[in-house]
Amino acid sequence: MTEGDDDIDGSTLDEGKVPTIETSRPRAVARVRVSVWIGVIIVIMLLVIAGWYVDTHVFVDEDDGEPPYYSNMAGYPRVDGSTSTHPLGMIACCYQLNTRWEWKEHWDESHRVYPLYLEPMYDEILEWVDHSGTHGSYVNLIKKKTDLILVAREPSDSELELAEDRKVGFEIVPIAYDAFVFIVNVNCSVHSLTTDQIQRIYTGEIINWLDVGGVADTINPYQRDENSGSQELMMDLVMKDLEMIDAPNMILQGMMGPIIVISGDTLGLGYSVYYYEQFMAPNEQLQLVTVDGVTPSYETIASGEYPYTTEVYAVIRTDMPGNHPAKWIWDWLQSKEGQTVVKSSGYVPVMAI
Repeated sequence: MTEGDDDIDGSTLDEGKVPTIETSRPRAVARVRVSVWIGVIIVIMLLVIAGWYVDTHVFVDEDDGEPPYYSNMAGYPRVDGSTSTHPLGMIACCYQLNTRWEWKEHWDESHRVYPLYLEPMYDEILEWVDHSGTHGSYVNLIKKKTDLILVAREPSDSELELAEDRKVGFEIVPIAYDAFVFIVNVNCSVHSLTTDQIQRIYTGEIINWLDVGGVADTINPYQRDENSGSQELMMDLVMKDLEMIDAPNMILQGMMGPIIVISGDTLGLGYSVYYYEQFMAPNEQLQLVTVDGVTPSYETIASGEYPYTTEVYAVIRTDMPGNHPAKWIWDWLQSKEGQTVVKSSGYVPVMAI
């Protein structure tokens, strides 16, 4: 079912008094009757089409009779989410709709998954799976502009406040493991840091690579924009109650920001998530930082050995009817079949496969 619920205005035919027709002009009677029947047939056809559209395009919540949720003709829900979960969202949709897919370069030079161009539902899938970022997807879910989101963090305080204002609750379940990672240029003099060193760098206490075992050069500690998934993870996992240095000139926008900037800055330090850096933005000029003696990898994420292992969540609203297609996909992602698809995307599944 496609998004939208445009009304189709019907009309009624007024039955007036049949005029008297002279017997010398019988053909005029025939023309009047034919035109009337044609009009009736057209009206009936429009009503049938309108009924079919509602039945196949709009999911109706039978509890209140209103159609606040939408799906598409194939029964797949609207999906939003973090930038880093876009490939998973696409692969899950293509798998369910038996559509072939491929990795392709995105306009921002990252790599993403798309259905093959010649697949029958190519345009529709691009419309149904449209990730607007972590914060944007939570807002869209709260405002009922989407039905299911795939995100790399739980809701922030501001998102919870918005949800409370709109009397919206969340059903959140982990479906994959990822990791919060730090990145440096491959030619940086330091490839390993401790949590304490990272905290002291981002509070402004350490400002030179020499103080963490590198050459005598100033550290460029890049940050992400407020409310981004990466920034929320940085505060929750690393900084905790510590206040980050106020450096507006070091704030980078978008997931590709740190990738692009640090690939050309041998003095830079930044952060991202493992899946994005490894699968969506692979760059030979970047090096993952070993933290507390552990290098982030599929194995150390799966074992939980890497200190900043995180979870990827599937989220729906608590008012979602049990037979809504988004609820079905939410359940399916937790099943063995769904977890196999999660693994095929490159993520570490939460279930042993």
